Amino acid sequence: MGDLHQPLHVGLAKDKGGNDFQVQWFKEGTNLHAVWDEKIIDQYGMSYSELAANQQKLSKEALAAIQDGNVTDWMYESRTLCRDVYGHTEVGEKLWYGYMYRYANTVREQLQKGGIRLAVLLNDIFG
Repeated sequence: MGDLHQPLHVGLAKDKGGNDFQVQWFKEGTNLHAVWDEKIIDQYGMSYSELAANQQKLSKEALAAIQDGNVTDWMYESRTLCRDVYGHTEVGEKLWYGYMYRYANTVREQLQKGGIRLAVLLNDIFG
């Protein structure tokens, strides 16, 4: 479920979901998939539990909106994000703070949505 919320996991087959899309992250050669899987998160310098503890609290309405829908709906939501990522990133681009600031909140939101939606599925399965 978490993978579904990382936009490059529903990316383009031609570049293997960003694995063949080479960029630089703070002067280090990498690929776009790795930027979204780990680099943006690592830039915070916090563990996943620290990130979760520092996540903004959701209202009941916001939580309900995240829980709404099904796996297919959530996949299309990630696919929309994926198009945005490809539309704002060029092969070989040097990604710096501007990129981090553009997408850091998105990454955190997607991590949160993945956890919430996993809980929805587990509750549906196990009641």
